[in-house]
Amino acid sequence: MTSGSGNSIEIRPLDWNDAPALAALMADYAAAMGGTVRKPKPDSALRLFDEPMVGVVGAWNGGALVAFALFFDLPEAISGERAGQLDDLYVSPNARGHGLAKALIAHLTEIGRERNWVHLRWLVPEDNAAALRAYEEISETAPWQSRVIWLRRELGY
Repeated sequence: MTSGSGNSIEIRPLDWNDAPALAALMADYAAAMGGTVRKPKPDSALRLFDEPMVGVVGAWNGGALVAFALFFDLPEAISGERAGQLDDLYVSPNARGHGLAKALIAHLTEIGRERNWVHLRWLVPEDNAAALRAYEEISETAPWQSRVIWLRRELGY
């Protein structure tokens, strides 16, 4: 994949070596979501790699991590199979408009095919019209609604 400026975009799974870059992007994401703004902590990113059902893929441009998607590989009760749950997807503001969100989701779709998932599902903030329009092109509306109970309100967004 290439961006409009001619730079090559690489999408690949992230690992321990990518923790500092992921931590910085996670801090930007938290700020963008209205969460508590924190200094980037590589330990936060490293914890993700310790979780056996968690995966993280990233998009790199010119050696810089510009987007990431965090997903779960979960059991699915209705089918008795497994499903993918995209939990977080973030594209840095300076990298938007080049199809990176769709490319990350396409990458997760390929992972899902390899793992024989029943489906890939994700949540979209209702006030993100651009994301909703983009996702309408590649997915369908799920027959469920998301709900939340905040257990640590100070970390809410």
